[in-house]
Amino acid sequence: MFGYVMPRMEDLSQEERERYHAAYCGVCRALGERCGQRCRVALTYDMTFLALLLGSLYEPDERQGCKRCAPHPLRPHGYLCSECVDYAADMTVALVYHKCLDDWRDDRSGWARAYAGLLGKSYRAVRERHPHACAAIEEGLADIGRLEQAAAAAESADEAPPPDAAANRFGALLGEVFAYRDDFWADGLRSLGAKLGKLVYVMDAALDMDDDRASGNYNPLVALDAQPQDVREDLELLAADAAAAFERLPLERDARVLRSVLYAGVWQKYRAKEEKLAKQTKEDKEARRG
Repeated sequence: MFGYVMPRMEDLSQEERERYHAAYCGVCRALGERCGQRCRVALTYDMTFLALLLGSLYEPDERQGCKRCAPHPLRPHGYLCSECVDYAADMTVALVYHKCLDDWRDDRSGWARAYAGLLGKSYRAVRERHPHACAAIEEGLADIGRLEQAAAAAESADEAPPPDAAANRFGALLGEVFAYRDDFWADGLRSLGAKLGKLVYVMDAALDMDDDRASGNYNPLVALDAQPQDVREDLELLAADAAAAFERLPLERDARVLRSVLYAGVWQKYRAKEEKLAKQTKEDKEARRG
């Protein structure tokens, strides 16, 4: 479920792109410094959104620099560091570690098992620093696994869990990850994380429908025999809920970058698939005419 929570770069000014990449490089640098160099492979764009979101809300002290690094040895790259960037790096390790375990259980992926083994020590350190968030991830993913297994094994719709149960549970999980501190802003961050998590879960299911239908893997949208227009309308409602939760937070710094994620970036994979299907449909029609 990675790769959705990122901005649409063409929406951003050069300064905003540089700011976003500095945060991304900051998360990468924090991964190496806090969790070991092997953890830098876990880097995703998704937690850069969290780093900027928390930084905008809490406005911690930031340290900026420009250095070469192993992934970019030829020229220096700007980066920024803060306690929010550090937290985003820790949550990257936690989420990727458990995704690898999940991939091993579901697909018997040898690569996932090996990488989970490499991340294990770093994850245990992260868990000591953030026991509540890591417990929420562990419990949430275990619940989702049970829900998906129960739904796949059900012989009728009446016996299956509600079709949105797993999406709601993933949202609750991400909500706890977003609730960085137990303070005045925790409920607002938890709400945004929950709504964004549900959107990401359903969008991931939407993009996997064809593959899951062919493989027989459980997919709530396949189980519902959901039609493309209905799926899109549901996603639009979920995206609107996430945007509304975001707009309730008093954010100024990096607000345009964050809005680009929520209003456009999260749709990039889905729209790319829509365009691909539309092109294929057009080509098929032209071939039949010919």
